[in-house]
Amino acid sequence: MTILRFSLKRIFQSPANIIVGFILPTGLLLLTGMWDEGGRGFYFIAMILMIAAFPYTNIMLVDRKEKTVQRIMSTPTTTFQYLSQNLAACMVPLLLQIILVCVLGGIRYEWSLEFTLFLGLAYVLFAATGIAFAFAWNCLFKNESMSLSVLITVLLFSAVFGIFMSPSVFPDAIRIAAMIFPTYWVSTGVEELLYHGGFSIEFLMPMGVLALFTAIFLLYGSKRGAY
Repeated sequence: MTILRFSLKRIFQSPANIIVGFILPTGLLLLTGMWDEGGRGFYFIAMILMIAAFPYTNIMLVDRKEKTVQRIMSTPTTTFQYLSQNLAACMVPLLLQIILVCVLGGIRYEWSLEFTLFLGLAYVLFAATGIAFAFAWNCLFKNESMSLSVLITVLLFSAVFGIFMSPSVFPDAIRIAAMIFPTYWVSTGVEELLYHGGFSIEFLMPMGVLALFTAIFLLYGSKRGAY
């Protein structure tokens, strides 16, 4: 568990990670208008989770760039141990952020226990998707500047398709294209929770798609390897 502890230390040492992961969502919860009917607060929290995943997983990109991973692999540490402990470390601050949002939001806006629990589940699955996507993305691009430029475009489209606009307002052709973005599915899941006031059968499909996205991204990233 040494890698896990060291990775957590690196993540929490960054002031930017603290701001994005904890201060920003806390401030968002204080904006009452964002959580009224028609407000986009629920969806903006999802986007914050996605954005935060990238600097968290960036620790593995730094390890590869500085040849740290090769030195780690020269010890009795397997690739699975290195990747799993790093990915677990990346997930910890996102889980803390989700707990923060659900507890404070539930108290401030009097969400029902059922709604709060399933909202937390939607965020956890989306956070896992975000971590897996960021991991796969870092494995895809070896050039950091190119990775950042393309990533900004992808995040912009992700924000449009599900965060700034509700999936239900899209024309059919655009809705089909939007389905390739995980943000579409987390937004669909949240919409189902808001519409029904809690769990419904319709909630299961978007959550299943997010789990599938997570598995695909993790499989791709693991095939590309830590190097």
